[in-house]
Amino acid sequence: MERQRHSLVLDLSEMFKPLFAERLLLRMAGRNQIKQHHFDRDSNQAMLSDSGRKLVVQTVRDEFATTVAHRTLGRPVAYDELLYLDALSLTRHCLEGSPYKPFRIWW
Repeated sequence: MERQRHSLVLDLSEMFKPLFAERLLLRMAGRNQIKQHHFDRDSNQAMLSDSGRKLVVQTVRDEFATTVAHRTLGRPVAYDELLYLDALSLTRHCLEGSPYKPFRIWW
């Protein structure tokens, strides 16, 4: 069975890549958390090994639990909730015509 890629999900994810993926991987490399043995040496590509994938997945889960003070909600919000709130805002725009302002890092 072929997995479908939904372009809206991919579009939404683009806004969060600098916040999550790029910063996270650069931080892991800077702290020497990711090592040579976390990569598969049998391919000519940069492929994570099983241990490398486990490390990155756990690091992403830990990162998603990070909270920031939300400017408009006036309460701490975890990174994973930021994703949900942005998708909710876009949904409201599509269904109700309310203004949509794409996510921007404010901290």
